Amino acid sequence: MSALYEKYKSRGLIVLGINVPWDKEHSVRAFMDVYKVTYLVGRDASGTISGLYDIEATPTSLFIDKAGRLTEQHVGTLAEADFQRRIEALLK
Repeated sequence: MSALYEKYKSRGLIVLGINVPWDKEHSVRAFMDVYKVTYLVGRDASGTISGLYDIEATPTSLFIDKAGRLTEQHVGTLAEADFQRRIEALLK
């Protein structure tokens, strides 16, 4: 995801990682170190964000267009090519 973020951020892509309440903070920090995460990551300790988007499993990817509308919610992993296709469509 960091590679895609770096590739598309100049075109307006924003990537936010959300650490959901059931994920341990130290595990997330280790993940960020191992994968050299370059996008913003925040902790949703209260579960507010998870609740707003009905997130019940990780990973969950939310695709939000330029107008702020949720266009897709995908539960599970996605291949980089699938992410790229969705990002390209959203940035048009």
